[in-house]
This record gives sequence, C-alpha cells and structure tokens, in this order.
Amino acid sequence: MKELQPRVDFYLRKEVFFVTLGSILGAFVMFVPRTLLDISLGKEYYITWLVFAHAIGSNSIIVGISIHVFVATIIGIIGGLILYRALKVLNISKISNGIIFGIISGIVVFVIFFIPINQFLLAPNMAEVLTQLDPKMTFLESTDFVQKNYTQTVIDGVVSHLVWGITVGMTSSVLTTKFGARYRCHTCDIQFSKIPTFEKHKKYIHDNPSPLMKRILILGGGFAGTGVLRRIQDAFEDYVDVDIRLVAEDNFLLFTPMLPEISSGTIEPRHITTPVRTFCKRAKFYEATVDSISLKEKRVTIVRPFDLKKTELQYDYLVLAMGSRTNFFGNKNIEKYSMTIKTLGDAMHIRNHILTMLESADQEDDPNIQSKLMTFVVAGGGFSGVETVSEINDFVRESAENFYRNIDNDKIRAILVSAGEKILPEVGPELGDFAAKAIEKAGVEIISKTKIVDAGKDFVVLDNQETISCGTIIWAGGVAIDPVISKLECEHDKIGRVTVDGQLRLRQYTNVFALGDCASINDIHSGKPYPPTAQHAIREARTVAENLVASINGQNVTQRFTYKTKGTMAKIGRRTGVAVLMGKHVSGLVAWAIWRWYYLTNLPTREKMIRVALDWLVDFFAKRDITRLRNLKEEFNEEDLKSRVSSQEVSTVKSEIE
Repeated sequence: MKELQPRVDFYLRKEVFFVTLGSILGAFVMFVPRTLLDISLGKEYYITWLVFAHAIGSNSIIVGISIHVFVATIIGIIGGLILYRALKVLNISKISNGIIFGIISGIVVFVIFFIPINQFLLAPNMAEVLTQLDPKMTFLESTDFVQKNYTQTVIDGVVSHLVWGITVGMTSSVLTTKFGARYRCHTCDIQFSKIPTFEKHKKYIHDNPSPLMKRILILGGGFAGTGVLRRIQDAFEDYVDVDIRLVAEDNFLLFTPMLPEISSGTIEPRHITTPVRTFCKRAKFYEATVDSISLKEKRVTIVRPFDLKKTELQYDYLVLAMGSRTNFFGNKNIEKYSMTIKTLGDAMHIRNHILTMLESADQEDDPNIQSKLMTFVVAGGGFSGVETVSEINDFVRESAENFYRNIDNDKIRAILVSAGEKILPEVGPELGDFAAKAIEKAGVEIISKTKIVDAGKDFVVLDNQETISCGTIIWAGGVAIDPVISKLECEHDKIGRVTVDGQLRLRQYTNVFALGDCASINDIHSGKPYPPTAQHAIREARTVAENLVASINGQNVTQRFTYKTKGTMAKIGRRTGVAVLMGKHVSGLVAWAIWRWYYLTNLPTREKMIRVALDWLVDFFAKRDITRLRNLKEEFNEEDLKSRVSSQEVSTVKSEIE
C-alpha cells in the first residue's frame, strides 16, 4: 500500500514570515564568503558598504551595512514569495527541494537585482569612494581599477547570492517542516499546521484508528455556525481524535447586513459571500439540506442537492445553528406573489425584476400601466424592510433620471407598509421619526399601523380594504423557524425555537448546543429572548465554542452567555443613517459613515473588505449599473400578460412575438 503523504498548501502569512527570517539570515550569512575572500585574497569588501552609504550621501559604514541588509531582505521576500508561488511543484517542506528553491532564488535575484545595481549604482560610486580612501589615486586610475576587477566582482556576486539563496531555502524549509504551512490529508480532506500533527493523524486515524474519536457536527453555515467552527478548529488544531463536520445549504457565508445593497447593484454579489471551505481547515464540509435530526440516536440525515441522495451522519456533539426562514404567517397568496429579501438569490432576483419593470415602463405609453409598473411595495417596518425600500427607491429614481427618460419621477412610487406605528422600533421613537422623515423626503411613502392581508400578481390588499396596484411586492415581514428544528423532540418557545440553558445547551440533551435564529436565549437582564441579529450570533458562537471545548476536555461547562447590545444601526438611503451606539443617538451622515465602517471592518476576509470598499468607491463617482444578468430564459404567456394589459393588447404583443 502506498504510504499516505500530505499535500502542502501555501499559507501566505506563515510563508512570508519564514521567507523573511531566511532572507535576514541570508543577508548576514552571505558576508561569510566575502570575509573569507577578503582574508585569503587581501580584498576589502567593506568598500562595497561604503559605496551603499555614499549613494545616499553618508560616509558611515554602519549605514552601508544597514542598507545592504535591508535591501537584501526586501528583495529576498518579494523574489522568494514570487518564486515560491511559481514553483508549486516543489514541496518546500523537503530539505532537498528547499536547497533547489534557494539556488534558483539566488540566481534570479543576482540576475534581476545585482547586475543592474552593480552596473548603474555600485560601479560609478566605487571609483569615487576609492579616490576618497586613497587621495594618491586619480579618478581615472580608480575607474580603471573597477573595470579590471569587474569579472571578479561578478564571480563574487554569484557566490554570495548562491549562499544567500541556499540560506533562504533551507531556513524556509526547516521552519515549514517544524511549524507548518498547511499539510492536507487528501483522504480526510482536512489540514494541519504542523507535520508532527499530521503524522499523529496518519497513525491514529489511518494506520491504527482510535476508538476514542469524538465527532462534532455543526448544522448551519451562517455567522453562528462558522463562528463556532473557527474557534473550535483553533482549540483542537493538534487533536487528531476530534472529527469536525459542518453542513450548510449554501457553500458560502452570506454577509446579510449588506444584502439590500445587492438588490440595487451597489455591491457585487460575490463580494459579500465567503466560501465556507475557506474556514474549513480541520473540518469536512457538506453542501446539503438537513432532512431530519434524531436527538436520541445522535444521527442527522442530510440530502445532497444534485441528486437528492441521503446521507446519515453520526455525532457525539451537535451544534444547531440553522438560522430561520421567511414567515408569511400562513398567507399563501403573499407567499406566492411576493419576493423575499432573505438570501443572495432573493436580492439578485429583486434587482433583475426592478430592471425588468424599468425597461417595460420606459416602453409603455399608457400612464396607468406605467404607474403600476413603477409602484414598488415593501412590507416590513424593521431593518430589512426600511433598508430595502430605501435602496430600491434610490436605485429606481436615479436609474430613471439617467437612463429611462420616458419615465417621469412622479410616476415612481416606493411604498413601505409597516404594521407598527413607528418604523425601526429597534432604534427608538426619536430615531424612528428621523428615519421616517428622511426616507419620505427621498420619495418613499410610509403606510403605518397597517398590514398586507392579500396579494395578487399586480396588487396588494391592506387590512383597511385599500388595494394598491403595483408591479413589485417584497415581503420583509418576519421570520419562521425551519420545520426540522421546530419538530425536534425537546422544549420550544411559542414560535418554534429550541429553548436552551445559560450555557446554550438543550436542557434534555447536554451534548447538543443551539444558537442564532433557531434558539431562544433569554437575556438575564431583561427576561426577554435576545434578538436574532448577527452581532448576537457572533458572541453566542464564542460561548458555545468555549463550552464545547470544555466538555470534550472533560471539564465542567460553566461559561454562561450574557451580552449587552453595543448598539443598532440602519442605513436609510444614500449617505444617511441612524444608529444607537452605547446609548447615544447618532443620525445623518455620521451614522451612515459609522454603519459603513463597522460592517466593512467586520467582513470575514481582507479580500472582501477591499472588494466592497472598491464597490463603494465606484458607486460614489459613477452612475448605477443597469446591466441585467439573466440565468433563465424569460417567456411570455397569456396569463401573465392579462394581469398587466387588456386582452386586445395581449393579442398585439403575441403577434409581435410571433
């Protein structure tokens, strides 16, 4: 049987550190052959350091040495990393490959760096320095001396850079082997940061499986699930007898606070999504839906989306972080005819639909039909509803002004229907009033203390019997619990969330933890459940991770969850927002800037921060992009057309299509 070997993956932070150390060490070690040559051949290499110093107007040899070391280190880091990435075929954890890598690095740096520097910097300054050291020597004599010794200088440079390169390669190789980059077991699809840990994994999992394996299963790939995953992976990094698995419906973590900006095209969809596999270092990931959970048998059945194949996963410890679903409160018509703003697909669908309405309205001559197409109804006076209607209102009005010149501004209606007396009750009445005035000033109509009780393809019915003709209905009116969670044989609250103790464990099953939207977690200060927000899910993940680690290590689970909300924020249009921070009320441009800064810095990776920041920068200077990307062919049918135009117009449109 072929011996199991790890696959070495590149890990930027550690490799930068390893190459940096190797380059600094190499910058000093390369002086060794120079010193030996000076002693044996009577040369004076220190003159080179004086030349470096002279190039910046100094006569100090210390300055020259510092410049030499600094330049060698910087060039080494840049050149070393580029070569490391280019030479992927070299497993640098092997000393022999490290030496090969070092030789190539030394030669490349010599050709690209040393020869040009020697030709254009060292040689011209060398003659001047020699005349300063020996006043009897003329400038022509010193120049002639430099030219005669050019070949020897090149040979010395080759030797020095090879010594430097081999030092970099061997140092990086030793450090990578000892402290690790990313050593992946391709059989288990998990990785380790140290070779010794991988060897232990190979011994106790593959060669002689351990009967003491502890299996952790996390259900959910949102803030709660990935938060727990990232922390327990760090804690169990060197534990080869701990198996971690994560199941999620999507293969990405969605940064939901920025979802409304996807619906207006301000941010590109992939820029607020991070692949779950990015976080899965010591964990195996399954993109699947959860079909059933048996708490008594410690078994979870999942369904693969491609072919609906079912797989059973056993666990010793279970983490429930499955989030929530959109709640239509049993109204089938609203569920059928409205769009939601819960997932990335929802936001993308809303944007495409809005552009369809704009394109259709721009071609429409009948003012009544155009008004209907340009009426957008959003249900829900909370964060999701207010931020969505604000984004849509700005997007539609700006797009109509810049691109759709057949649509008058007075034909556009963005309507927010709120069941409460005030919108944004989470920020209090004062800021709620500010938000209402701000979005009304921007053109949004607010219908408060009202509910949508029915809907059709092009209308909504309010509980006051008013009917609004519209081309768009967006439902942001509430959340419901996944039936898999609400049907579990354990305690639930009145809306179906599982109830947990202070340590976030199910009371009947102490090996099962629950957090996020699917868990009812009481605030000991207010006696009410914590709200289902991202900031709470992130803090709950810390508590679950600490208690999970303690439980697996045989310690008492004592960490209680308690958290006082730092604040709440909402963006209510272009450069306007409201926020409650540490009890202080902030509104307008300052609140908007704080909102953007806070959520930008909380994106999971630096790459996403940069991409979102660039999206915002482009949006600040450029017009909104009205490109519509379809992934399904749109077809006309008579039933859809009848809902918007008369039967005579249907015949006309059908004949034009034919």
